[in-house]
Amino acid sequence: MAEPNDDLLADDAKALMRNASLKLVVIARQLRAHFDQSVVRLGVTRSQWTVIAAVARHPGATQRTIANMLEIAEASAGRLIDRLCADGLLERRAKDDDRRAHAVFLTETGQAITTQLAGIARANEEVAFAGFDHDDLHRLNALLDTISENIGKP
Repeated sequence: MAEPNDDLLADDAKALMRNASLKLVVIARQLRAHFDQSVVRLGVTRSQWTVIAAVARHPGATQRTIANMLEIAEASAGRLIDRLCADGLLERRAKDDDRRAHAVFLTETGQAITTQLAGIARANEEVAFAGFDHDDLHRLNALLDTISENIGKP
């Protein structure tokens, strides 16, 4: 038979997990909002900067690959890429191995914005992680990796 203290500990653990889950959701929203406020002066939306960041990390990716990376519909990715091409931030180039597909690359202007976005991201990270030392950050990353692995299990 379970001891009364065991039930209290189980209830406390459940409450702590719920609290941590809610905090992760709120913090993710706060991080996005803070970054969005910081980049508004660049004239790019969240959707646009996520595409720019994806192309910066994977130059030459196709529209389909970008859509998959961002977990959005291919048509939505296409519209965003069209807009960013029209704004001179991205360019499409024919793929050598598939004439139907186009590779997407940053232009010089797109690269300049990527550099600015990276600087803004670093500044936001300094604010978010103020007071954390190297060991804190290492432990936090390990804990978040464990959560991600747990969620990714079938």
